[in-house]
Order: sequence, then structure tokens, then C-alpha cells
Amino acid sequence: MVCGMDGLLTGIMFFPDFRFDRVNIAILYLIPVLIASGIFGLWPGVFAACLGLMSFDFFFVPPIFSYAVGDLRFLVSFAVFLVVAITTAGLASNMRRRAQEASHRARVAQTLFHMSRALTAEADEAGVIETVLAQIRDLLQTHAYLALVKLDGIHLYAPNGDAGDPVIDRHVLDWVLRHGNLVSFGSKSHRQAAFVYIPVRDKGEVFGALIVGEPGQFRLATHGEMLDILRATANLTAIAVSRIASQERAKLAEIAAESERLRTALMNSISHELRTPLTTMLGAADALADEAAVLDDTDRTELTRTIRDGALRMNRLVTNLIGMARIESGMMRLAKRPTDLADVVQSALREVTELTQHHPVHVKAPEHAPVVQVDEMFFQQTLVNLISNAAKYSPKGTPIEISIFTEEGDAVISVRDYGVGIDEDEIERIFDKFYRSRKTNGVPGTGLGLAIVKAMVEAHGGTISIQRLNQGTAFIIRLAARDALKEEDRDVESRREDSRGRR
Repeated sequence: MVCGMDGLLTGIMFFPDFRFDRVNIAILYLIPVLIASGIFGLWPGVFAACLGLMSFDFFFVPPIFSYAVGDLRFLVSFAVFLVVAITTAGLASNMRRRAQEASHRARVAQTLFHMSRALTAEADEAGVIETVLAQIRDLLQTHAYLALVKLDGIHLYAPNGDAGDPVIDRHVLDWVLRHGNLVSFGSKSHRQAAFVYIPVRDKGEVFGALIVGEPGQFRLATHGEMLDILRATANLTAIAVSRIASQERAKLAEIAAESERLRTALMNSISHELRTPLTTMLGAADALADEAAVLDDTDRTELTRTIRDGALRMNRLVTNLIGMARIESGMMRLAKRPTDLADVVQSALREVTELTQHHPVHVKAPEHAPVVQVDEMFFQQTLVNLISNAAKYSPKGTPIEISIFTEEGDAVISVRDYGVGIDEDEIERIFDKFYRSRKTNGVPGTGLGLAIVKAMVEAHGGTISIQRLNQGTAFIIRLAARDALKEEDRDVESRREDSRGRR
């Protein structure tokens, strides 16, 4: 190309029979120098300068068609031309190199930008691994593997679609992981390395290594742009892996802290809840077993009732614990059937008689109470928890009001007390496990009752809300109402009541 440009320029200048001044002709020979050095680099530009000087001397300096110089002053012109031409070649070559470097940096930045966006979007380690390997494979059209250091050893990952085990030199890989330095073909430590091994390192910690290439064939990645991309990719991979590892550690620490908090709360609550009824029951049992004690029928009845009340209290605690365990494990199975809400309320009230003996209970229900599809046993436990809470956190003598009605096609149950109430900032947390209101610190409890209530109601497809009143609180349950009990449903309910009465 250089020779062609020089010959074309010489022909154009020579055939017009020296109409151009020789100084102008010499300057025109700088054009091939500029083009050659701009496209091919410095040395092609120097070659164009020398070729242009020889053509100028042979065709335009007397005697023509000879390299002899009739006027020695042309030697100075030749020297000046060479200096100017070589300087021009150097400047053009430097501009070409800077343009290439700028283009290289732009390509690297664009590649890394797309890769960083892809890695940022990944939420787990598997996604990061697949993204990195796929990006390298698509960019370099070669094999890529990722080795990560785990607690149980080194795990080697290949992109989807790669078959067979890569012939990885484990000795080289161990050296890279141990020293955190890059190894490739021709490197000082391992000159015959078949792959390029780039450490995946962040803040001094080596997480693994990128392994790129094909044995005996891949050399491109050890130079220039590709090597820069691989180094930057390894850094991005390290940041992503470190981020995910930090998130997992934080999550595990949070789970551990939450488990410890729940365990402590559970143990404290159970110890307090069990100690009181057990102490009472043991005292009453000892009094009944004391043959020397003089007890009349009234005293024996009272002691027996004390033992029964303590046993019922412990039974409610165990029932709540079992219910929460079933909810947490996902093992709760509901046997739903059409149920009259008024019947469920009456069954729940019978179960908490000892708690409500100091509270007048008012039940307001229509003649034909709404029917809902619920598991009677579990839903009864839900109402037991609400009514027992209303009794525990209300002063003696204050009423408990239970209302059953239908509203906008829903069956609604409202349990209202005249107790300590709930602060506005506690509404969102009152259904959390083991959470207890600041106003109930002096009353024993586990903080499980309302959590179970909410879980049970939602398991039945209903909702529960809290209404803060001037005095006390109302818990309102909404369930989908269904048609009135059919005759066969009434027979089932009747048989169930008869069976319950015989027991």
C-alpha cells in the first residue's frame, strides 16, 4: 500500500513535466508518510518517508533518473525532509495509539458495565456463576470455568452446555489460590500453564479463580485488552461473591439472633406460666393428701377446683404451643365443615368458665346465627384465646361483650372488653409471636395467644382487626358466611352434641 501511494503520487507529479516547484513536490511526499503511520504505525511511516525521499531524488532532483545529486544543497533538503517526515510519522503513530487506547478503554468499560449490571441483578451465587461464565464465553469464544473456595474444598463450575471435565492443573490452581497471582502461558512461575488463571480476589481475600482458554490453543487472553477484561471480570466476580456471602452471613446471624430471642422469650414465658399453676396445684394436692388436715366438704371442693383450674391453665398453654408448632411447620390441616357461630361461641365460653367467673359475659346473636365453613376445634381455640385475653387484661367486674352478626355478606364476631387497651403504636405488632403490650407486663402470659388467633383466622380465609375504644378494645373477626345449615348438617351437629354430652 505504501509503495502504491508513493508510485501514484510520483506519476501524478512527474507527467505534468515539473509544473510544481520541487519544494512543493517534497511536501506532497509527506502525505503517504502521514497515511501509513496513521494506519499501520511508526515504522511503516518511516519506510514511507525513506521511499518518498528516494523517489523525489530519482525523479525530480537533477540529474533525473539517477540517485546522484548535482547540487549539494539538496542534501540539506533531504535531511530536513527526513526529519520532518519521521517526526510526522511519530506524531501520527502516537495519535493512532491514543485512539486505539481510547477505543480499548471504551470497549472494556462497556463490557464491564454490562457485566456489572448483570451481576448486580443476581441474588444468589448460582446466578453470579452462570452470568460470569456465559459473558466470558460469549465475549472470547472460548471455554471458561470458575473455581470457588468452600469450607469442604474447591468447587469447580462450568457453564451450562459444557460437557466433560476440563483438564485443569490442580497444582497450578492451588498455587493461584494460595498466592493470589495470575498465571498464564509463559509466566515466571508456571511457563507451561495451559489455561489463564485469574484470581478472584477482593480486599485481600481470595474467593477462587477464573480459568479461561483451551489447552495448547488459547493465547490471546494473556495480552492487552482481553487480559484487562479478564482481570476486571475477576474483580467484579469477587465483589458479587463477597456481597452474596455477606448477605448470607447477615441472614444467618439474623436468624440465629431471632431464634435465640424467641427461645429466651419462650423459656421465660413457659417457666412463669407453668410455675404458677404447678405451685398452686401441688399445694392443693398436698393439702388433700394430708391425712392430719381437717377439711370439710367446702374446703375439699375448693381445693379440687383449684387443681382443675391449674390443669386447665396448663392445658391452654400446651394447646397454644402445639398450635404454634403446627402453624410454623405447615402441618396444620383443617377439617372444615358448616358450623353455627353461636354454637362455637358457647363451646368456647364453657372452656374458659374459670377465667370469666368474675366478668359478666354478654352474648348478642341473632335468632339464626350465621353459618361459616370452619374447623370447629381450631376455631374454638381461636375464640378461647380472645375471650381469655379479654378476661385476663380487664378489671374484675367489667363485662365482656361478644357480638355475632352478618355484614355485607360476611359473618362477623366481635369480642369487646373494658380492659387496659392497646396503644396506637402497638397495633401493628400486637399479633407478633411473643410480643406483649407494655400495659400487660404485670400479667402472666406467653405472647402466643394473639399470634395463634391471627394465624388461625387467616388459615380459615378470614381477617381480624382491632378497634381501639375509649375504654378497652374490640377484636373483630370476619369470615365468609354460607347458607344456613341443611337438614343433614343439623343431624351431624346433633350427633356431635350427643357424643360430646356422653363424654
